[in-house]
Amino acid sequence: MSDKTSSSWPVVPGSYLVGDMNGPVAVCTLTSERLMRPIVGLPGVAIAGIVYTANLGITRIVVNITTNPAIRFLLICGKDSPLFLPGQSLVALADHGVDSNQRIVRAAGYEPVLQTLTHDQVGQFRRQVEVVDWTGEEDLESIKGRVNELSARNPGRFMTGTGPASPSTSLERFVTIRPGGQREPLLYDPKGYFVISVDNSEKEIVLRHYLPDHTPAHEMRGRGATSMLLGLVREGLVTQLSHAGYLGEELAKAQTALQFGLRYDQDRPLRSQEASSEKGVEAASSQTSQTQTSESTSSQQTPTSKGRVQPLTLKQFEDTALGERVDCYVSVTDLPSGQVLGGVLLESSEVEPFNAFHRTSYRTEILWSLATRIIMGEPSELTVGALLRVVGKRTESHRITADQIVILTRVARIIS
Repeated sequence: MSDKTSSSWPVVPGSYLVGDMNGPVAVCTLTSERLMRPIVGLPGVAIAGIVYTANLGITRIVVNITTNPAIRFLLICGKDSPLFLPGQSLVALADHGVDSNQRIVRAAGYEPVLQTLTHDQVGQFRRQVEVVDWTGEEDLESIKGRVNELSARNPGRFMTGTGPASPSTSLERFVTIRPGGQREPLLYDPKGYFVISVDNSEKEIVLRHYLPDHTPAHEMRGRGATSMLLGLVREGLVTQLSHAGYLGEELAKAQTALQFGLRYDQDRPLRSQEASSEKGVEAASSQTSQTQTSESTSSQQTPTSKGRVQPLTLKQFEDTALGERVDCYVSVTDLPSGQVLGGVLLESSEVEPFNAFHRTSYRTEILWSLATRIIMGEPSELTVGALLRVVGKRTESHRITADQIVILTRVARIIS
């Protein structure tokens, strides 16, 4: 058996960083994302990652550990998810395994079922690694000391009669399907069709429903694509899945236009408000929405509308004084206390400035209250992993009291 780990490891994707692949320690920082980068650089750490769920998240941890026999310890630290409890579930897995239904015995979190793992994989995981439960610990110096201690008593690579699990037998298997297909013309939906616009003065999306004979029927106003689509479903106004998918796409575009001050025209790409005006767009868009599928994609440009406050770069943020108003992007990494969001500042990608972001190393905390205006979402979405645009006042060196929070989780992503 080779004494080196294959360069193809880790074998399944996840929210992790890879250090020394031949190191004996894997570290799960639970929901404390900010701990990953400093920990993965420690000597002896093979991999450091976060986990939010007690099912797919733990499955991927088990697969990546059992395909690397160099890993002999799993150190759990950081803040556990109060709903899924993956930290508690990992400890329960190590202590008690799974039952005949692949459910982790004595796990207290939501749906702790490892459906795609075999009993052999679970058994190897329990034999191969010693799970060290430091749930709640976020002090880097303490974690560093514990990693050093574990590395010093490395028992060597895990040996089995059959060798490490094969990556080809560990990966989830999916049936490949291709995008595309035939959508019925929207005119054929017996409930009618919809015309979507943006009311910039009221900061609202306006959705008007017409019957198949073009008779006006209903109007809905809102700020969130999800809630508006759910309202249409509740009222029974959409009967085709393809129609519902189309409306979801258009409402999401309208929501993005409202959020970033872009121009929205149904069935057309998003563009800046300064783009040249086109006559008859509304009528043409209404007709198109009834009869054909739009293949357009968003083409977003940086808005330059007079008076519009642009999100700050890290340098600009650091140059602001206490008490000044700030506008910035934030990735939520933890929840220190009620109505406080811990996170790191983000900077926009030059290629996709409105929906792709780079992490910075700047730690911040967002204080919000019932008076804070929540846009594009609900307060329940202010949780670990959320991507936010925050407008408010810088009250302490690392704190912002939020007047307005735009929840970008559904329309944006972190690329590095």
